[in-house]
Amino acid sequence: MADNTHDNADYSVVNKAKMTLGHAPAGLYLPGIDETTRKEAVRLCARDYLEHHVFFNDRGFHNHLNHHLLSVFSLGAPAKRLQEVFDLNKEILLPSHSPMDVDITAENFTEYFSNERCYPNYVSFFQRELDAAGDNWKTVACDYFFDPRVFPLGMSGIFHPFIQFGYGLEFESKTIVATALAQTCVHTSTFKAMFSEHVFADICTGELDDDNHGLSLMQILDKMRQDPLSINMEFSTVPSSNSSITDAAERLATKYSKLWSVPTTKEGVSAKYHELLSVVALVYGSITRPGYKLLLHFAVMHCVTSAYFLPIYLDCLSIERQVQILKAHCAVVLATFAVHGSPELYITPEISSKDTHCAVLDIQNNVNNQWLDVFSEAIASNDMHVPKVVRALWRGSLLDSFPSKLSFDNDYRLPPPVNWLYLARITVDTIDFSSFRDPQEQTKEGKRFWTFGMVGHDKFWDTYPKE
Repeated sequence: MADNTHDNADYSVVNKAKMTLGHAPAGLYLPGIDETTRKEAVRLCARDYLEHHVFFNDRGFHNHLNHHLLSVFSLGAPAKRLQEVFDLNKEILLPSHSPMDVDITAENFTEYFSNERCYPNYVSFFQRELDAAGDNWKTVACDYFFDPRVFPLGMSGIFHPFIQFGYGLEFESKTIVATALAQTCVHTSTFKAMFSEHVFADICTGELDDDNHGLSLMQILDKMRQDPLSINMEFSTVPSSNSSITDAAERLATKYSKLWSVPTTKEGVSAKYHELLSVVALVYGSITRPGYKLLLHFAVMHCVTSAYFLPIYLDCLSIERQVQILKAHCAVVLATFAVHGSPELYITPEISSKDTHCAVLDIQNNVNNQWLDVFSEAIASNDMHVPKVVRALWRGSLLDSFPSKLSFDNDYRLPPPVNWLYLARITVDTIDFSSFRDPQEQTKEGKRFWTFGMVGHDKFWDTYPKE
């Protein structure tokens, strides 16, 4: 295969890739983001698009380069660090390949689903579709993503197609959105039964009582933990690869996601998003059993980083689709929770204390704000997920400055306050593994990485180190 790499001084890649990036979100507009760093971010995203495949190995692991790049960019990384992030990631990626000899059209685009060799064909198809839509390209993109044949693929792979699509919407990049839709189409489905059209329709309408009351997510997690399907779930060191566990988890998620209601109002959607993000963050920080070394879970972490993008989706959707995307995200979160044993939550005072550094929209003028130190450490981290987690937790901190206008009944158990800064701090302090070095060598050095195991099961803790 011919070398398709480009020189760092070659800005022609931007036009070749039709790459554009809109402004970073106002709530994350931090020191360091200027026209120089934006120009470099655009160039490096263009190079990733032109040079690399959507997966980085033959097991379907996802290319994270533009996720890593755009997260550190929006946290204020300098141009030098953007180049370092690109150079680190490119070493583990597969090169792009030539299109297959097929013509993908609006009439036949479903015929090549889950065929990763057709990825460049899908990119070209979606670029044509979005270009033809003109200023209406986001609506067309969302129509494809929410197509009942496509949507189950978009909610697969611990949210990776969903996340890629979110980056495209966030930075208003048609090129990134086209790659996200292409990635979605070549993906395999993780939750076929739960996202079959009739089952997911039932999830969205819910099974509520006569007063139209649903359960809170905290109540649902308790009920899942007590369900015989959870109690009788066998132990596995790799639960996500055990079909009996994943099947049971999908049944649990289908059953209990119906009990979480989302009102079809702007205020209701906003309140339910805040509840969802808060509960996901609490699970992320609270599954370490007392007396054991702190762990942070890889799959739960993806629930956090994906939740960052929900408001970006919501801004583009009708109220009906807003409910649909919240319910879908909740269902995958519950399935993830169930696959890993429906763990107990050990919510410490540190996690549930008020984040006194929230509500600082003009953080660049507040040099004493502790978030700035966390951002710097996240930018410097060579774990490709750490800056994404910090970004998502910062969004939670900002949300705390805008209290919900929706009232709940007294028996609706809302999550306690979340110390978003504390969770961000333990993330940068705990995860010191590099995504780009030999794992065994780093383990020998005592480096800390994400946990993958079935943390809700007693057998997991038999071999996990104590403090």
